Amino acid sequence: MKRLPLFLLLLAGLGFVLGLAHLFRLRFEAGDIYPPYSSLRADPLGTKAFYLSLAELRPVRRNFEPLAKLGSGASTTLFYLGAEPEDLQFTAEEFSQFEAFCNAGGRLVLGLFPSYQAARTNRFIRPAPTGGRVELERLKPVSITARWGLKFSHADLPRDDAGVFRPVTATRQADLPLPESLACHTALYFDQLDPAWRVIYARAGERAVLIERPRGAGSIVLCADAYPFSNEALRADRQPALLAWLTGPNPRILFDEVHLGVAENPGIAALARKFRLHGVFAALLVLAGLFVWKNAVPFLPPYGTDAEPPPPDAVQGRDSAAGFTNLLRRNIPARDILGACLLEWKKTCAHQVPRARLEQVQAVIDAENAREPRSRNPVATYRQFCEILARVKRDA
Repeated sequence: MKRLPLFLLLLAGLGFVLGLAHLFRLRFEAGDIYPPYSSLRADPLGTKAFYLSLAELRPVRRNFEPLAKLGSGASTTLFYLGAEPEDLQFTAEEFSQFEAFCNAGGRLVLGLFPSYQAARTNRFIRPAPTGGRVELERLKPVSITARWGLKFSHADLPRDDAGVFRPVTATRQADLPLPESLACHTALYFDQLDPAWRVIYARAGERAVLIERPRGAGSIVLCADAYPFSNEALRADRQPALLAWLTGPNPRILFDEVHLGVAENPGIAALARKFRLHGVFAALLVLAGLFVWKNAVPFLPPYGTDAEPPPPDAVQGRDSAAGFTNLLRRNIPARDILGACLLEWKKTCAHQVPRARLEQVQAVIDAENAREPRSRNPVATYRQFCEILARVKRDA
């Protein structure tokens, strides 16, 4: 009966741990811990459905590393989805990475986060320092509007009776196998375009919302509204022809997650998983447990409190007889052991033995010495000594 409460406590703890793990699993499956338009997010604001759909057709992967490690864009389409227009500012090195990606044959698709009004700028921003002008120019971020020849503008969206913004219609402007019109869920549009840009879709009044331009062997696509990539759009208003055109013919697809704040910071645990060192860590954990167990539970019973400590000159695990035997083995050869014993006996006890017995002992010694060294038997001779001395004690 006493063990029942402990069992119930362990059962309750196990149930709590399993329930907590289930909640975490549900949260990660929903993906709402990730930012909007992340390919890891499975709710309406994510793009996981688009990612998984492409994965059924072509090799698809996510990018969690900086642009410096982007690599060659040959035969690759890079989706850069959910970025805010004001965040599309890059350094000269980052622009070089993007442009080298496209020059090698890559297709860069930038889908912007839907916005309903122009972003407010801070008029009281502190001016940049003037020292180190060359280094500052190299690290100063530049907007894509200045680099690639366009301008971000906004045109208000209509509202319904409840004050909710309603999408407007964008019509096709290029001779491509695409839908005639699309629903546009953003007030953003592209203006003052460089002649290299080609308008694919535009709102009323020549307000471009989807544009494309060639770059080397590849191309750059700007989409003012990233809604067609979302899970909600694939369920309620899917546009497969548009998505296929945006993806292009490249056999490899890459979804960038770094600009959304989902980056890879490899630590010890990540490196261990990468190189499959799970067994090493498990072995170290077992060794640590054995070490703690060894130091916590002694294998020998403790000494009593009233037990006297051993003398400082005592040798643990040996008695006096063993010590004397070791001393004889180290200092007296086996052939001389019997003579040494007899010599010591004569010094201490020979005066207590009758002369006749001493002569018998001496006769045994002489007989033993007369033999060849190989045929001598010190043990048998020693027993004869003991028999002679035993007769002396019986006669006494």
